[in-house]
This record gives sequence, structure tokens and C-alpha cells, in this order.
Amino acid sequence: MPIYEYNCSKCKKAFSVLQKTGSSEKDTVCPDCGSNTVKKLLSAFSCSVTGAGTFSPSSSARACGSGGGG
Repeated sequence: MPIYEYNCSKCKKAFSVLQKTGSSEKDTVCPDCGSNTVKKLLSAFSCSVTGAGTFSPSSSARACGSGGGG
């Protein structure tokens, strides 16, 4: 289940909720004041990639068997 971030319209506090995908703002209650007038926030995310330092489209195409050659 993803973690969603919300901002309460009543007490103005931000909070995070572990929620099923597809849940709506109407299903979410502020843990501080109990209000259900919340707004979903756009969250930043991060990811990491391991492997070679640079990406080369031409080397990737060759690795997939679609590179040129005679």
C-alpha cells in the first residue's frame, strides 16, 4: 500500500497515511483534529539506480539485439 500525504483544511497540519490505492480524500480523517476536510498533496519521491555510471542508447539497443550490424 502506498503512503499518501494530506493537508487538513481545518487545523492546517500535514500528515501521512498508509492507504489502499484508490481511496479518496473523503475516506481520510485528520489524526489531529478528526476533520475529513483534507487535501491530498503532491509528494516528492526518490529512487536509486545501480550499475554503470552513464546510459548510452546505442549500447542499450545493441544489448537488446536491435542494434545495427552487417
